[in-house]
Amino acid sequence: MEIKNSADLRAAITALENKKKEQRRQLAISYHAFTNSLKPINLIKSTFNSVKDSPGLTGTLLNAGIGLGVGFLSKRMLIGKSAGLIKRFFGPAIQMGVASVVVNNAGNFKTVGKRLLQTLFRPKKKEQAA
Repeated sequence: MEIKNSADLRAAITALENKKKEQRRQLAISYHAFTNSLKPINLIKSTFNSVKDSPGLTGTLLNAGIGLGVGFLSKRMLIGKSAGLIKRFFGPAIQMGVASVVVNNAGNFKTVGKRLLQTLFRPKKKEQAA
């Protein structure tokens, strides 16, 4: 835009002021969206969504959780709540060992678990009276 007189100057100033107002409005919107994304609940939601969307990570986290759970249960079953000094020493080792075995062989455990569930919950066939 070429400015030749005072009317053109005023029009240019008005256009620049309007552009400035629009940029401030856009900046305020961006700022509010950014601060909203930094809220703890939104950070947790976005983390879960990113984990949910990545297929390999979901399976790995699930396997690790199952492994830790089975390790904890095996420690409780073998050691119990109150134990002597030696049992308290070996308890965490047993827990981590079982967890490691479960995580490393998760596919085998899933297959065995599925077969077990299918066997337990298979519909019973009724015998026909002859």
